[in-house]
Amino acid sequence: MSLSAVYRHTKFCLGSLLLAPLAVAESVPDRFNIVPFPGAQVTQSETVPQTEHAVIIGLVRKVNNRLRAEREVRATGELIRVTFEIPRVHSSTEGFEHVRDQLLARPHSMLYYCEGRECGASSLWANEVLDNSRLYGPQENQAYLSVRLDEDPQRFVSVYAITRGNQRAYVHVDQFTPDEAVLEPLYPTPATMLKVLHANDRLALPGLQLDRAMDKPDVEDPETWLNLVNRMLRSDTRVRVAISGQQAPAVMQRLIDLDIRASRLEIGQPYPDTGIVLDKI
Repeated sequence: MSLSAVYRHTKFCLGSLLLAPLAVAESVPDRFNIVPFPGAQVTQSETVPQTEHAVIIGLVRKVNNRLRAEREVRATGELIRVTFEIPRVHSSTEGFEHVRDQLLARPHSMLYYCEGRECGASSLWANEVLDNSRLYGPQENQAYLSVRLDEDPQRFVSVYAITRGNQRAYVHVDQFTPDEAVLEPLYPTPATMLKVLHANDRLALPGLQLDRAMDKPDVEDPETWLNLVNRMLRSDTRVRVAISGQQAPAVMQRLIDLDIRASRLEIGQPYPDTGIVLDKI
């Protein structure tokens, strides 16, 4: 089934429940795990209990009049979609960061992060991906983030924010809970990693585990992670990081072996026990 067909099927199964602005408690299921921005009003809420869904983790574009995603994760499960209007005295950026910071504070795997024109056409996100024309606006006023929450149950959460030409600001959240956990390794792009590092001054990489056995298909490859960190640091040569974790010395040496200057790297704290954390310095 094509990506466009998946979204049409989702829409056909339940349709879009368009609402006048409501208080959050009146229109959001208890299973929705995001604390809304203070004073935000729900303009659309929809729950599809059983659907095939594509979580977008890359750029979207139209090819031969069909929606194509650079990367995506497909599964079957429950999809909760909620659109919030942010109070006029605040911006969509504030609303976006409010949700982003909640997600980054929980056990997660970062998948994709874009801002402004690098996200592509707002009309595709609004009308094709998220099925909500309210979300169409100037491309420079948009942002999108997708993460996998590594909790029980596993959830994928995607956030899209836009300030329309009329200055109304919206934040849309998709919370997708697959029937069966997605075990395949999922990696962010170097650009996504760099955005998180700049936004949060910290980047957690629990999957970068040098001593991990590689004889299982669902185990993340430490060489892939090292390559991603290497590419991230090469994309912005001004960045310096402190590497924390039990394996920090080994990771630092591997990055030096990949020709990252030693002056850009420091050893931080001896924790966490697994994976590493990069702090911007």
